[in-house]
Amino acid sequence: MADFPRAWLLRLLKVPPESQLPSSEVRVFRAAPGYLRYRQLRWALGQVGVAVGLIAGWMFLDSFMSELRFPLMHRLAWVLEGFAWLSFVVQLPFSFFVARLDYEFRWYILSDRSLRIREGILSLREKTMTFANIQQLSIRQNPLQRLLGISDVKVETAGGGSSGGSEGGSASHGEHMHEAHFRGVTHPEEIRDLILARVRMHRDAGLGDSIVAESGEPTETPAAVEAAQELLREMRELRQAARATSLRPKGG
Repeated sequence: MADFPRAWLLRLLKVPPESQLPSSEVRVFRAAPGYLRYRQLRWALGQVGVAVGLIAGWMFLDSFMSELRFPLMHRLAWVLEGFAWLSFVVQLPFSFFVARLDYEFRWYILSDRSLRIREGILSLREKTMTFANIQQLSIRQNPLQRLLGISDVKVETAGGGSSGGSEGGSASHGEHMHEAHFRGVTHPEEIRDLILARVRMHRDAGLGDSIVAESGEPTETPAAVEAAQELLREMRELRQAARATSLRPKGG
């Protein structure tokens, strides 16, 4: 990316510098180059759709407005159409460079206690989740992502309900405060396994607490297994005591 438009856009959008990394041991992940191609392809398809709409509007004006006997309205319609085309041409390089900056200023951090995700340029978002609150992990991949060799890792915490699929692109996909996404990564299984390992280390779970991984199978914690075994032992003792009472001879 050229230095001049990049520096100009950073000043215009007031993009803050990257945050200081935690002092503890961290793993930093970045979106893969395939994610940039994914964003650029989505950008190109969106621009083509807008261009088709503008061409359709131009054809409509050419066939319909020429029959009107109101010259002022006719000229106004063409002025509006020309302004739409001018706006489309002007935003082309701007939106293209914004998509590139979104890729460059996106990172995902795994520390020893929490994960932190930074994404977005027009609307900067930084999200931190502690491993003790994580309830579910899943790997998402749509057909276009599969073609480019990238995936998304979705992380959900306590209180987060089921939501729509991972869009893998910009911010407007209904993501709520109880979920986060590692978008456009090439080793989703590694990220998932690292998060699961840290969750098991830091969670002090009670009976029934579990982590739901990609397969949907609950992964019981050691504390939960131990509590279940203790409950089973107590039930067996109660059964033996009840059986001994029933077999005791009645009367004196």
